[in-house]
Amino acid sequence: MVIFALRWWVPFVGGVGAVLAVLSLGGGGRLDWGHPDLAFAVVLAMTVTCVIGSAAVWVVGLRRRLAEVCLLGSAIWVVSLLPLVHGLLLPGYLYGPNPGTVVAVMAAVPAALVAALPLLLDGSAAGRWLARRWLSWSIGSVVLSVAGGGLLLAWPNSIAAPEPGSALTVSTVAVSVIGMGALSLRHLRLYAIGRRAGSLIASLGFAAPGLATLAFLGALPLSAAWWLAHLTDGFGVLFAVGGLLVAHRRDRSIAVVLSPVLTREPLAALVLGLTPVVHRFIAALEVKDAVTRQHVIRVSELAMRAAERSGRDPLTLRAVGLGALLHDVGKLMTPDAILTKAGSLTDVERATIERHPIDGEALLAGYPHLAEAAKIVRSHHERPDGSGYPDGLTAAQIPLSSSIVSVVDAWDAMVSDRPYRRGMAAQRAEAILREGAGTQWPAAAVDVVLAEIRHGGVAQASRLDAVGQRARHQPIELGIDPLAACLPDRDAISPAA
Repeated sequence: MVIFALRWWVPFVGGVGAVLAVLSLGGGGRLDWGHPDLAFAVVLAMTVTCVIGSAAVWVVGLRRRLAEVCLLGSAIWVVSLLPLVHGLLLPGYLYGPNPGTVVAVMAAVPAALVAALPLLLDGSAAGRWLARRWLSWSIGSVVLSVAGGGLLLAWPNSIAAPEPGSALTVSTVAVSVIGMGALSLRHLRLYAIGRRAGSLIASLGFAAPGLATLAFLGALPLSAAWWLAHLTDGFGVLFAVGGLLVAHRRDRSIAVVLSPVLTREPLAALVLGLTPVVHRFIAALEVKDAVTRQHVIRVSELAMRAAERSGRDPLTLRAVGLGALLHDVGKLMTPDAILTKAGSLTDVERATIERHPIDGEALLAGYPHLAEAAKIVRSHHERPDGSGYPDGLTAAQIPLSSSIVSVVDAWDAMVSDRPYRRGMAAQRAEAILREGAGTQWPAAAVDVVLAEIRHGGVAQASRLDAVGQRARHQPIELGIDPLAACLPDRDAISPAA
């Protein structure tokens, strides 16, 4: 998260925010370029475009009953419509001097935050209450913004505009910057997890309207701060909407485009950001052993949920999700007779299958973006008492991320049915994990995994069901070595003996 913030978010937010604050607090000079007609045209052109784009997003969410798409679409609509009203009320064109033009633009971001309130309060009791009423909340936000804009157009002198240095103005700016910053950071976090450009575009786009409100602190009409605020606000919304349109043209599916931009679920962000090689690895596992393929996607879902519960940062969440998804990829090197054997393994067979963490790490070695996941793959069978494999690490040497995958791996193996046996009861599996806490598995990892199971239930893998499906991701033909589709240099890796 820190790397991405330093590279993208901090320079943009810090740079634009600092310039706007300095110019606004200093009055921005009086950089009157003598082009009020240009200002009127630019504001109207940008706001009309923003309104059209935000309306398209909102309608898609409404038609498909996608709660977050609707809520964020309505928020973008509000922050586009009221600035349009502001543009129409600019003095000297359709109206004379009036305070409504200032009132409209100052109300835009706070009203948009109200539209997005169910997302901002996500996880709280109030947020859950609002989330159950997301459709009426979203429609109400759109209707009220239209009504409010209409009233200002009808009676532009009905509300007095607050002074730049007043408490109301300062509090409005503070709420706007903090609220839009929260929405922006939400999508920056999803970018760190999923590495989808759409999430980064959305993050910068949501930050922009909040930063633009800094102009309320003292910017003069047509000053440098006035122009920068309007351009920041307009291009912020257009940047996000434009990203959707460009991606839609490339991906040919508005649902595919909207999901990585608007979803707030880390698991969904991970899935949407998976690279083709990850899909090919999971497809190869399906060819090798469908049971193992189903196992790894369940482990990935539950491990990532548990890691999120433990407060892991976005980069660690991504590593856990990928590491769990690929933790058994080394079994691609294991002979089928050993992998699917129903009875007890011989010492030689056990030694062979216990190579799968090393083989898995080797399979991922050719992909730098899987380096952190490869560490988890190698260490997911280590034990706190030092009796694990392949390196015999002890408790202090085993990262919590690897431990979480290890616990979830064991849990799923115990409770899931196999062709040769029935899965055990959840209560028995929990008792085994408790008994092994501190020796076979780190106690902290056992606690957080069991807490997540009690809170969120067992893994359903609904978000991961499509990962590696051969019908959607580069089919692997029968008779072809499935590893050939995955490896950058097939000859560089030797299969287990």
